[in-house]
Amino acid sequence: MRIVAVNGAGTDAGIRPGQRLADARTLIPGLDVVERDVAGDEARLVKLAAWATRFTPWTRAEDLSAFAHEGAGLFLDISGCAHLFGGETALLNDLLTRMNRLGHEARAGVADTLGAAWAVARHGQQKISIVKPGAEREAVSSLPTTALRISQGMADDLTRLGLVTIGDLLGRPRAPLVARFGAVLGRQLDAIIGARAEPVAPEAVRVPARARLLFADPLIALDGIIAAIALAARDLAGELDTRQQGARQLRLRLYRVDAELFTFEAGTSQALRDADRIAALFAEKLVPSGGVSGSDIDIGYGIEGVVLEARAVDAMGARQKDLTSGPDDGSSLEELIDRLSNRLGANRVMQLKGQASHIPERAQVAVPALAANDFKQSDVPPLVMYGDAPLRPIRMLTPPEPVEVVAEVPEGPPRQFRWRRMLHAVTRADGPERLAPEWWLSAGKEAATRDYFRVEDGEGRRFWLYRDGLYERETDAPRWFMHGVFA
Repeated sequence: MRIVAVNGAGTDAGIRPGQRLADARTLIPGLDVVERDVAGDEARLVKLAAWATRFTPWTRAEDLSAFAHEGAGLFLDISGCAHLFGGETALLNDLLTRMNRLGHEARAGVADTLGAAWAVARHGQQKISIVKPGAEREAVSSLPTTALRISQGMADDLTRLGLVTIGDLLGRPRAPLVARFGAVLGRQLDAIIGARAEPVAPEAVRVPARARLLFADPLIALDGIIAAIALAARDLAGELDTRQQGARQLRLRLYRVDAELFTFEAGTSQALRDADRIAALFAEKLVPSGGVSGSDIDIGYGIEGVVLEARAVDAMGARQKDLTSGPDDGSSLEELIDRLSNRLGANRVMQLKGQASHIPERAQVAVPALAANDFKQSDVPPLVMYGDAPLRPIRMLTPPEPVEVVAEVPEGPPRQFRWRRMLHAVTRADGPERLAPEWWLSAGKEAATRDYFRVEDGEGRRFWLYRDGLYERETDAPRWFMHGVFA
């Protein structure tokens, strides 16, 4: 067993992380030890990785299992981000200062390779180590073999052979080392000097557009947070306008000073890049309609960062406004759909979309209004009609309900029918409109031909009935069904 972490008193007594427990107890016989909470450490590290996205979207928590005695770390790809904080040194100073405020003692290293950055961060002479491009071999040559991210057992075996530093390994032929210690040693040597690519695979999916606001003084008032969201929305809308794109899926992240992260999602029915509408989608999540406080978030000591992301985008060209259309140019319906969907839930605001079927109950399907434009069958062309299209009732019954019908002749229109225990005398009838089954589908092979009739009773009520099956050709006893009611 090895020591993972040491408090101040243990450090003063000479105990170090990575030391064997038996050796540590020779220094302090009554040493009090506590078993490590691996699950808790992993959860905290993942939380810190999410918090670190305030500096760069490309962050990942390090695996704890192999290097427990070396502590735990974060991988950050700061390519293209350092200038936003005044350079690499300023970014790392800010990062370590904030980590210290959160109760974590940390070191940092920057290099062109992930392996070299890891090595100098843990084994370098300075709290912040920056390796110049192309100088990875020189920077790591004097470091111990444990800086290769290999197991302590492998490092001890190398030491017994007189291979103490990474430079000792780099100066030797590769084949004998791999034959003795396995391919992992060769891979780690290649990774640290850049001979093998090792990109940072972030937890978050790359997003097309992002707006970021960081504050020297945390925001503690809800009004200030909403104003910051509006500013971020303006920046995001400008980026989308430059790209000639509109957002379909949006995500808002609020960074609290103690590394707590609040995330909100929103979707839109149409591609959107209007800053006011984007901000309104999230303002309603923080301040519900009629509410006076935030939505299940504790601002605590304040919000220090706001990040607004467009997670999915569509092409959106410039739109020419119509000067004669007035204030309502059709976008109000899209705005209403967006607000209702994000307030009530995307699966509670539905829209009917057409399908390639002439059977009435299968001619359309309800899909979430936000996803209506993504529905694969929405591009089905309408059926070609000659003359006026057949009338359809506004209200259809699903499924159709059976009725008892009396007709003058077997294939004629109904003269009277009983539906829901009420008898209706037919005064007018129009039809039939014949619909054949979809024989090319497996479900249509067992179906029968339908003859639809529009009928009106003595009180002026109009109904839509159909006879299921052709008399003496498909069945000897056709059945009747009520399929809809006209307004």
